[in-house]
Amino acid sequence: MDKEMVSGDLALENVLIMAERIAFLHYSFVKTLEDEFSEEEAKRLTLKAIDEYGRLTANSATEKIEAQGLDLTLANYRYGKDLPSVGWKAVPIEMPEDKPDGKISKIVSCPLAVAWQKLGEDGRRIGRLYCWIDQMKYKAYGKGYRCFHDKNVLDGDDCCIVRVEQGVAEDRDKVR
Repeated sequence: MDKEMVSGDLALENVLIMAERIAFLHYSFVKTLEDEFSEEEAKRLTLKAIDEYGRLTANSATEKIEAQGLDLTLANYRYGKDLPSVGWKAVPIEMPEDKPDGKISKIVSCPLAVAWQKLGEDGRRIGRLYCWIDQMKYKAYGKGYRCFHDKNVLDGDDCCIVRVEQGVAEDRDKVR
């Protein structure tokens, strides 16, 4: 890969362009499935693809973490470089003392959600299916991690709250 120095503004602009294109691609694939199949079958196929996407994402993160000689822990997942370092704005939230092995993030800006919101109600509904990637990547990452969307802007919330815990039996986050 050629190394070319670019400004932070140009790097952000390019990440935002790619995020929008990925959001539009996901939307287009799902809309095509919905046009060709029943609603139930389109959703089943979409979630099957998202499951595989989550597995590939977790495998990629795992390889990067292991290449750094790090243990495969929830705290080290960030070293798997799952998302670009620009474009998304997240704020960590402290876990309750009785759940020290988990993590909570408040996402105040997601360029994918911005793109889906531009597409209206269908965009929000279809984009929300994409968000299932979070549950699937942590499940595939292993060690009994469970991920929950306590809030999601595509559901009408003011931000996204993504919580990951180990060995959680609850099943609050249903695919919408």
